Amino acid sequence: MNPKRVWLAAVAFSLGAGACLEGAENLIPESAVVAQNAPARFELLVTNEGSEASTVDLKPLLNARLHAGSQTAEEVELRMVGKAGPRTLGPGGFLRVAYTLVLPPGITGPVILEPKFPELRPVMFSVEPERIAVAATSSATGTRSGATRQGGVSELRREAALRRSTRLLSGVSAYEPVYFGIGASDGLNAKFQLSLKYNPFEIWPFFFGYTQTSLWDLHSTSAPFRDTSYRPSLFYLNENVWTARDRSLRFGWQGGFEHESNGKGGADSRSINLIFARPRFEWRMGGGSRLVISPKVYGYLDKSENPDIADYRGYCDFLVSYLWHDWRLSVTARRGMRAHNGSLQIDAVFPLQTTEDLLTRVGVRGVNGYLFLQYFNGWGESILDYNRKLHSQVRAGLMIVP
Repeated sequence: MNPKRVWLAAVAFSLGAGACLEGAENLIPESAVVAQNAPARFELLVTNEGSEASTVDLKPLLNARLHAGSQTAEEVELRMVGKAGPRTLGPGGFLRVAYTLVLPPGITGPVILEPKFPELRPVMFSVEPERIAVAATSSATGTRSGATRQGGVSELRREAALRRSTRLLSGVSAYEPVYFGIGASDGLNAKFQLSLKYNPFEIWPFFFGYTQTSLWDLHSTSAPFRDTSYRPSLFYLNENVWTARDRSLRFGWQGGFEHESNGKGGADSRSINLIFARPRFEWRMGGGSRLVISPKVYGYLDKSENPDIADYRGYCDFLVSYLWHDWRLSVTARRGMRAHNGSLQIDAVFPLQTTEDLLTRVGVRGVNGYLFLQYFNGWGESILDYNRKLHSQVRAGLMIVP
């Protein structure tokens, strides 16, 4: 086994001696909160725990993908501070290397930086307006003494950043929104959704996706789940097929196969198999605002358990989102093939971090996530009720991934 241990995966291999660098893959951010208009700084630590000297080749640029929620992903580069090239580490030696990242405009809130190396783990940090980022950094360093600022508190911040950077597996990222909301139409009820995607081979943009959406009947005896939709999928995804020279317009594309079923038997069993294509158009309108239009167009490969589902769902989920910094308003509309059938869902998402000044006054800090309001009206909020129109629903709750 190679004795060398690489703590930060930005350096993926060594030259000269021909030995590979292996070990944990972590890229530690200098701060867990980064100001929106400032470069993000990272540190790469390479250690040689072997009994012989080793040579590593430090790369001037590291390619990565920056995820901000389920609707935004950017291709980015981390640039090395200093001179790149081969370095020699003696037995027990270590090396610290600084990298910087210029953040794309309009990115705010919690983000995930996913290096484009299979052995590198994603890094999590938060991009905030300058006043919030400075306040968070100042409160983290403390004001007790110079020794405390430079010593124990600094180490605590560093350990917290390391924990945040290792929470996700390499290749796993956000897919559709993740949330939990409660409403009261037709009795107290809840709706929650879990979703992720996995890229097994970084060199090919093919993904396994999984989304689970559940309706929970809270007012009935024993509080049963009314219905759950399970949606595994396999698809190709290129979020940057074309970008305008001034980066004001970007086009992406997704397409593949999706299965949806509710896991029930008998008369309540529902299932469909789809083949779908989803173009994505994004306009950057300045001032941190963006408009996203992303229709999901699909055809039914199998709908034998519910042959008339197209009468109620149609063949397209039309999504329009307006984003301003980390605030967003999304509308998803369906139109069935039968007249007056279809559905409308509206999601309004409010980042909790932007209310930090207010929360500080009542002694609450470090709140994560988003508040959201969701309105649904139409046919088939779940696949069980695809041919039923229930009362409209308004739910409020917490969203983890917008």
